[in-house]
Amino acid sequence: MTNQIKIAILGIFLTILPSKFYAEINSPIFKQIVCSVNVGNNAQKLFLEIADNEQKRSYGLMNREDMKYNSGMLFIWKGRQIRNFWMKNTHFNLDLFFLNNQGEIIEVYKNAKAFDETNIKSQNEVNFVVELKSGEYPLLIGDKFNCPFKELLK
Repeated sequence: MTNQIKIAILGIFLTILPSKFYAEINSPIFKQIVCSVNVGNNAQKLFLEIADNEQKRSYGLMNREDMKYNSGMLFIWKGRQIRNFWMKNTHFNLDLFFLNNQGEIIEVYKNAKAFDETNIKSQNEVNFVVELKSGEYPLLIGDKFNCPFKELLK
């Protein structure tokens, strides 16, 4: 192997690995909750990671290369406001579901593109947003997530 090839390989490691390592050590620890959602006549279990503080909400699903089926993230705020999202450093497309306090979907943003830094803004003030891998669940406005929402707001 020539020195030029060795230097090129070393350069790749020195640029990619530190940023990946930095992302992993700065990733917050997310608790998980099991919820369900009705898809047609079937209740589907969902394993949602909880983003309930500023650090977790800011980090979200960034820097992950994939996400398992039936998995996602539940964003929680104590107060209701218009919510803003982007897909910076998110490696896969997502569907965003904006929920009222009872877990009912009041707004849907389908197929948010991976790595897109365009602002995704809710039209309504909400306490909860669920992110799921794009296209996994054909959920619509009026569908309901079954989670202990009152407990989560405490």
